[in-house]
Formats: sequence, C-alpha cells, structure tokens
Amino acid sequence: MTHGRLPAFRPLASFVLLASPAAALAHGGDVHEGQPWWTMWQFSPEIVFGILFAGWVYGRGVAKGDSVARWRILAFYAGLAALAAALLSPIEPLADHVFAIHQVEHMLLRSIGPMLILIGAPQAALMRGVPDWLRRPIIQPMVSSSSVRSVFGFLSMPAVATFFFLFATYFWMVPAWHDIAILDEPIHYCWHVSLLVSGLFFFSVLFDPRPAPAGPRLGTRLVMFFLAAMGNILLGAFLSFKTHQLYYAYDAMGRLWGIDPISDEQIGGLTMWIPGTMMFALSAIYVLFRWGSEEGRIDLRRTRMGTSAIHAAEARASASRNNRIVAVGLGSFAALVLAIAIAASALYEHELGTDPMTRGVAQAQARS
Repeated sequence: MTHGRLPAFRPLASFVLLASPAAALAHGGDVHEGQPWWTMWQFSPEIVFGILFAGWVYGRGVAKGDSVARWRILAFYAGLAALAAALLSPIEPLADHVFAIHQVEHMLLRSIGPMLILIGAPQAALMRGVPDWLRRPIIQPMVSSSSVRSVFGFLSMPAVATFFFLFATYFWMVPAWHDIAILDEPIHYCWHVSLLVSGLFFFSVLFDPRPAPAGPRLGTRLVMFFLAAMGNILLGAFLSFKTHQLYYAYDAMGRLWGIDPISDEQIGGLTMWIPGTMMFALSAIYVLFRWGSEEGRIDLRRTRMGTSAIHAAEARASASRNNRIVAVGLGSFAALVLAIAIAASALYEHELGTDPMTRGVAQAQARS
C-alpha cells in the first residue's frame, strides 16, 4: 500500500481489529438484586480475544516502527480498557436493567473508547503490526478493492462522519427502537457495532494528523465538535427535564434497585449531558493544542528558512485572525450551552407548574 492511499483507510485497521470481534458479541446476562458485583464480569472469549489481539498487534507495530510518544501508547491502551469496561465489566449486564448505566456503557463505546484510541494515532502502528497470515488474505485485498476504498473514503468525509455519529445515537434513542434493541440480542449487537464504528470514523477524522488541505481545516474540525456536542447536549437536556417515561424494556428486563423509571431516565440524560459533553470538550482542547503546535512548527520552519519580515508579519496576522475565530467560536458555544440550560430549567418548571398532580402537592404543602 502506498503512502498516497493511506488517508482513505485511516480508520481501516481500527475498524477491522476492533469493531468486528469486540463490539458485536456483547449483551448483558441475567443479574438479580443483591448479586455481588464481582460475579457480574463476563469473560466472553470472542471479546477478550478481540481486545487482546488488537493490543498485541499495536504493540508489535510500535516495536517495528519509529519511536511513538509514551502518552500516545497509554492513550491507545486506555481506549482498549474503556471498551473492555463497557463490554466485559458489570456495566454490561447492569445496562439492560438500568437506563442510566446503559448511557455510561454507550459513552464508553461511542466516545471515550474511540477518542482515546484515535488520540493514540494508531493507524500506522496497527498496519505495521498485522501479521502476514492476516495481511495477505484479508487486509491487502480490502486495500486494493476500489469499492471498499470508496466506502471508507465516503465515510471519512467530515460531514458524513459527523452525520453517521449523530444518527447512530439518535436512531437508537427512539423509544420503539430502543426497547426492541434491549429485548432482542441480534439487534442489540447491531446497536453496539454502530456506536463503536461511528465513533471510530468520527474521531479518526476529527484527529486526522494531516494539516489542511490534506486533512480537515481547523474550522471544519471545530464545526464537527460543535455539532456532536450540541447533539449530545440537546438529547441529554431533553431526557433530564422530561417528566414522563419513554422506555419500558428495562421494566420487562427487571429494573434493579427499585429506582423510579422517570428518575432513571433523567439520571441517564444528565450522564449523557454533562460527562458525555465533557468528552467532546476534551477532544476540542486536543484539536486546538495540535493546531497550536503545528502553527508553532510552521513559524519555526519559516524562521530557519529566513522568511522575510513581510511574510512573517502576514503569518502573525493570519494566526491572530485564527485565534479570534477560535475564541469567538468557543465563547459562543459556552453561551449557547448556558442558554440551553436556562431554557431547559424554565421549561421544566413550567411543566411542573402545569401538571395537576404536582400542582396539587405543592398547594397542599403550602397550606400546611
């Protein structure tokens, strides 16, 4: 595979080595009230093998190639650990009985795991580490296939990767599909795969190490972050402030600990809203850090090459404009988040005030 062909296949190694074995075969088992947490671990051979194999291939690739920063290696293995926590730990069986825990599982699968894996920039190491018995019959035919190249190239477009990422979340949060996926194992497997694969594509584009124009421009990356974060915030705020039950499959599976269904869904919404959005904020900080480092390297190269004062002044002016754009964008995002929180709180208060039962309880408390 030539270097020119590599960009269209940036998520390929992660997809092949992680999505297929690690995500497709995990669905919670039976748990009961009072069961010790250490008995809920699920060491499914397929998942354990998939995660360990990915870790082995990456380590092999790191050893065979150029030196890789230690923090990138730690990030990659932390991402694998996040997938293991989602698919093997007690989170997995409990997720079918508690909506809030299900949101933690999906945050690990969709955001935390893929984000950490792609921060590690593992594509080159994974491709170097693939053994010949897998490379020749599987990887090389896929790389040389024009149809596979077209699909991966299409899904790696910033707009498509962002849409896929948001669609995979919103589709499965539709109550009818959500309940079916909880109760039907094959559909639940598709749910897991779609979340993981969409996360891998999204973060592979967001963290593309190539500067523009080979990779997405900074503005494009920030728009991707904005859309993903706003999608998370809006859905989380809706679930946090609604006052009626949406999902009934958890009752059919046996909701644990006597938690109220509405409270369970509201806690799940808060989980999606606050910790989930923090993950996107961290990804934006990483993108800005990378961009700042790249700008610094460009300035250093210009200085070493004896760039004229006029060109240096133009570069500084361009950097200043970019800094203003970033500052205005992040400030606007923070203001919009605050406005959504205030509006959601007002709507929640209004709904409580118009609910007859709630209003009656409040009036009784006031009289007493």
